Amino acid sequence: MKITVPELAWSPYGAIVITSVLIGFTVVICSLRKSGVAKQTVFYTCLLTAVCTIVSSVMFTVLQSNDLRSIGFSGLGGAVGMIGGVLISGLIIRDKPDIVMATFVATAPLMYGLAKFGCLFAGCCHGKSYDGPFAVVYHGKMEGSYFPAQIIDMIVFIMIFITGSILVNKMKNKTAAIYIILLILIPVRFLLEYLRSYHEGTLISSGQITVLLAGAAALILVTVWKGVMKIGKQHDDAAGSGSGLNGAQD
Repeated sequence: MKITVPELAWSPYGAIVITSVLIGFTVVICSLRKSGVAKQTVFYTCLLTAVCTIVSSVMFTVLQSNDLRSIGFSGLGGAVGMIGGVLISGLIIRDKPDIVMATFVATAPLMYGLAKFGCLFAGCCHGKSYDGPFAVVYHGKMEGSYFPAQIIDMIVFIMIFITGSILVNKMKNKTAAIYIILLILIPVRFLLEYLRSYHEGTLISSGQITVLLAGAAALILVTVWKGVMKIGKQHDDAAGSGSGLNGAQD
């Protein structure tokens, strides 16, 4: 059995990527409202995070290509931008920040997995030459038979989304859940690079180095966020204690 991708007059890549992000944000909104996060917090956090996700995603593609005319969408860049957006939001609106961050991190793999439908139709990120079961076959300028790397990406990242959602719902320590999800995502994304057609002749490709750098940036951002939230909580507790003492003296 082989999977033949039809040659389309126009590429649905952009529309599929945007749709995947919209679906992801819809899941985030529903999850946050179910967790009791205020509507205002959800609205402003999603707005800020969406902007940061798009800007960071586009910047990554430009930096990788060294060409300002090369504008696309990078899943790695989008993930880092998303965490950065939630971090900034948490500094401004401290409404259950641990739940907000954990929900976004858990949902990021869903967006990435769904966006791979766009890669499948566009032919980008395809696997190595392969003629076995479930081979992806293209005609036209992409003509060839390839390993189904994009389909494996979809399945794996949607499974990580399901696993991450369970962890966030079951674990009381949301920060621990965030670290677990990231420590699953980074090595999985690194290993999947070996399936790509462009991974030839080297033990570690430039794409894998980018994965490690983006993963390190995400872990650093989460660690910074954790520290800032802890300091903010201590400040709030101290301010509350001070108000209580003043009230007693009055």
